[in-house]
Amino acid sequence: MKCVIIVNSLSGNSMLVDVKGLTEVFGKDADIIYIKEDTVLKDLSAYQRIVACGGDGTLNSVINCKLSPSAQLFYLPYGTFNESQHNATQSPRLTELGKIGKRYFSYVCAAGIFTPLGYTVSPEKKKRYKRWAYFSKILKEYRVHRIKAQFSLDGKSFEGEYALLMAIDSQRCFGFKFNKMYRQNDGLLHFLAIKAPSKNGFLGAVQLFFPLFRTFFVGFNKPHFSKNIIFCPVKSVPLNVERTDFNVDGEKITVEGKTEIKVSHCRYKLEIVNRAQWQQMQKQLKTSND
Repeated sequence: MKCVIIVNSLSGNSMLVDVKGLTEVFGKDADIIYIKEDTVLKDLSAYQRIVACGGDGTLNSVINCKLSPSAQLFYLPYGTFNESQHNATQSPRLTELGKIGKRYFSYVCAAGIFTPLGYTVSPEKKKRYKRWAYFSKILKEYRVHRIKAQFSLDGKSFEGEYALLMAIDSQRCFGFKFNKMYRQNDGLLHFLAIKAPSKNGFLGAVQLFFPLFRTFFVGFNKPHFSKNIIFCPVKSVPLNVERTDFNVDGEKITVEGKTEIKVSHCRYKLEIVNRAQWQQMQKQLKTSND
């Protein structure tokens, strides 16, 4: 079985990756790819086993490559937040992905307030300051965003200016475990829309604090429709948006005009391998060799 091990050298915890241990578990003849700033992954269809070591953006890069339908993809989280690993609440195996237009995502697609943090913090700062590299920029990013958008939910249309638009297939985002409705592999995304405040500047920031607090500190265990917040399960969301930058698993894409956010069946085997599972795999290998 032809194998490739992908190590993102730019990830926050890449120095902890045990390449020798990976080759012993997944294949001693495995090809090794080290991702650097100029690395572009496109076609991995020649490999039947793919091991991706890095953060959420690393996983996003791999799932958007050309892959064989029979491929086995193992993701080992070595990033800063590693939000994607929290998708595997019941089983390591993920059978679904999100998709916006032609771009897949493993756990989140979002635009608006705080979302640029995912792709504007430099790799050097991630390595040096870990999560504090993000927290140090939060106050700078706390400002009113206005995204002109139109979308449909169960045939009902919504139109206006929004401070945050998000589709999430996870318990958490931004480090907050707010999506209490999440169930692994249930065929659903959860869509969040927070209306932009009526004011700008300081007053707008004050107005925006309350729906943000309600969303990320209180969370949702059932669908929510109010004047300023929409949160509900969806299979697809037709979306028409002005030119806007989206954070897709920590990667930046630009969307303009009509698109669709939807659930997509994962066409290959995808497993999240957390630290405990990785240690167990090494232990099993050692036992078999004794």
